[in-house]
Amino acid sequence: MMKRLAAVFAAAALALSVTACSSAKDSAPVSENGYPEYHWNASMTVSETTINYKMVERFAQLLNERSDGAITVDIYPGGQLGNTTEFTEAVIGGSIDFGTGMTTDLVDFVPALGIFDIPNLFDTVDQMRAVLSSDFTDVLNEYNNRGGIQMLGYSDAGFRQLTTNKAVHQVADLAGQKIRVMTNKYHIAYWNALGASATPMQFTEVFMGIQQGTIDGEENPYMNIVGNNIQEVQDYVVETNHLGHIITFYMNNELYQSLPDNVRELVDECAKDAIAYANSIADESIAADKKICEDAGCEIITLDEETLGELRDKASVVYDMVREDLGDELVNQMLAAVEAARE
Repeated sequence: MMKRLAAVFAAAALALSVTACSSAKDSAPVSENGYPEYHWNASMTVSETTINYKMVERFAQLLNERSDGAITVDIYPGGQLGNTTEFTEAVIGGSIDFGTGMTTDLVDFVPALGIFDIPNLFDTVDQMRAVLSSDFTDVLNEYNNRGGIQMLGYSDAGFRQLTTNKAVHQVADLAGQKIRVMTNKYHIAYWNALGASATPMQFTEVFMGIQQGTIDGEENPYMNIVGNNIQEVQDYVVETNHLGHIITFYMNNELYQSLPDNVRELVDECAKDAIAYANSIADESIAADKKICEDAGCEIITLDEETLGELRDKASVVYDMVREDLGDELVNQMLAAVEAARE
């Protein structure tokens, strides 16, 4: 409780400083390139080692350099300004300027982003990235704007994979395995449809849960597996490639829309370059983290096409849920974007 209050007070203090800077921007000095001064902040719950942090750090550097020092962004990682729900609410409310997390984090605020919870949607990471940089994101941004945010772009940490202490080579091997999942109805439905016993649990409890036998396994991208030393307590990483771990980068929509054209264009440009950088280091990071798992003694299991096909077939229950929740139009637009990326 005390930590949460401290986070709220910190966010409130930042809100006052940002408001003061914003109210003074009309009379603030202008750089040689014609940019007024802005002092912004960005929040995340993840650490400085993550792709999220490195992406936002690059964005802040580019923005500062290209504005001749007129625009600065202070970055607060590790949940310093609250948990995911708290800082997202603060971004929407305007007391925090930028946020980064993953699409699932935003579903309560922008339900349309649940479209990315459809399992086994993408065949490859490149295909996923093609969709994330396609016109389909313009469709999604209409929903994002209604939710109070402007999505500056998406990066990723590759696919989410299954880790377990029981070898899985076919879907039948999942029967009865207690798999930790996020508290997300689509994720729960998917793993139950595969025959596993989906077990919602806070990620901070997963390591001990595996040690104590409360759960048999969990699912995460390699980045989070290694970041939380899951490879030390699991025997297998099964490359199910069931969901993209899609990283979001967004800002308060009212602030974005209020910016002068040249500043808005600069924000878009720097965000695009920062996301390209994040994608380039994501591939290196995935390979390095995979090797760490292997070096720790984990066996990497690659599933054959028949088994991957069965995973897709079992995912139909989630397709039906998403269609019911979000409507046929959005689902069909997403499937069309995926199909176009395959061509």
